[in-house]
Amino acid sequence: VTNGHCTDNMILAEHYPRGNKELRGSFFSMHGPTDTMSWFSSHGVKLKTEDDGRVFPVSDSSSSIIDCLMFEVEQRGVLLQTGKVVTTASVTVGGKFLLKIEKRTVDSIEYVEADYLLIASGSSRQGYTLVAQLDHSIIEPIPSLFTFKIDDLKLAELSGVAFPKVKAKLKLENVRKSIPQLTQVGPMLVTHWGLSGPVILRLSAWGARDLFSSGYKGTLFVDFTPDLHIEDVKSILIQHKNQFAKQKVLNSYPSDFGLVKRFWKYILECEGFGGDILWASISNNSLVSVASLLKQCTFKVIGKGQFKDEFVTAGGVPLSEVTLNTMESRIQSHLFFAGEVLNVDGVTGGFNFQNAWSGGYIAGTSIGNLALGATLKQEVV
Repeated sequence: VTNGHCTDNMILAEHYPRGNKELRGSFFSMHGPTDTMSWFSSHGVKLKTEDDGRVFPVSDSSSSIIDCLMFEVEQRGVLLQTGKVVTTASVTVGGKFLLKIEKRTVDSIEYVEADYLLIASGSSRQGYTLVAQLDHSIIEPIPSLFTFKIDDLKLAELSGVAFPKVKAKLKLENVRKSIPQLTQVGPMLVTHWGLSGPVILRLSAWGARDLFSSGYKGTLFVDFTPDLHIEDVKSILIQHKNQFAKQKVLNSYPSDFGLVKRFWKYILECEGFGGDILWASISNNSLVSVASLLKQCTFKVIGKGQFKDEFVTAGGVPLSEVTLNTMESRIQSHLFFAGEVLNVDGVTGGFNFQNAWSGGYIAGTSIGNLALGATLKQEVV
C-alpha cells in the first residue's frame, strides 16, 4: 500500500530516482504515507507494517484494497466504464476536452466532452499518445525495477538461495561520475537467470537510464559480509581452520558469515577447492583469497530479467510541465496527471503506490475545488 517508515518528506523523496528533487516540496505534505494508511484504516482495511516499512493489508490479499476502492466508487456514484479505450483527445474552441472513445469488442465510436481531464494511465502507450495529442512532451519510457541477468553458470545452480544482507555496487563503463545510489545494502536473491531481491531492484531503478544506454551490461561487486571488516573475515577463517583442522572444508565453515552450504560450496569452487579437502590442507594465503572473495565477489551483468518482469518504468510527462501542488498541466488548463504517466518512479518498497495515492488525491481535490467553484459561480449568476 505504501511505506510506513518514511514520515519525513525529505527522506521520503530520496526514494524516487526520478522525482527526488521535485517531490521535496509540498507534494507529500498534502497527502503522505500517514494519510494513505489512515484513509484505508478508516475505510475498514486493517493494515500491518513489515520490518522494512512496507505496508500491507492484514489479509495479505490485494483484493482487500480493490474491494475497498470499488465500494467507495459505488457509494459515491462514480461511473466506471470498462471494455473501452480513449483513442484521441483534443481541446475544443470553447476550452473543453473532446474524447473519442471506442469499444474494444464491437465497431462502436462515441465522443464525450469534459470540463476536466485527469490522465492516470500508468505506463500505457495509449496514455502517452493522449498526452502527446494535448501538446505535452514525453521522456521516453524505459524499464525500471528489474532483475539482473548474470553470466555465471555456477551461480544458476544456487537458484533460490537468499541473502538477508549484502552490499552491492554496480559499475557501468559508460558512467564516469560517482553515483552514491549505485551502491545499495539489503536482501538479495539468486534466481535461475541471475540476481534479484530488493538490493538489485534498487540498483536497477537508480541505474535505469545508464543501464539502458549501456545495453544492460556492467559489473556488480557484492560484499557478502558487509558488517565485517576484511581483517575480521580473515581472522575468523584462520581461527576456524585451527579449530577444525581435520574436518572437510565443505562440511564445516564459520557460522559468523550466515551463509548456506550451497553458497559456501560455490565460494570454494571459485577458489578451486574440492569438497574433500581438509581445513588443515588450506594455506593461510588461500584463506585470505576466500576472505577477499566474500568481501568483493564480482559478477558480470549481461542483461535484465529475461521474462520482461519489470513492473515500473522510468519516463513519462516531465515534471517541469506540471504544477505539483495541484497536479495541473502548465500547458493546458484543466488537464491533470497522476501516477506513473509522469516521469516519477520510486524504488521497491511501496513508494510507487504512494506516488499514485498522493498525485491522485491532489489532482482529485484540485478538480473538485475547481468544479465546485464553477458551480457556485453559476448559481450566483
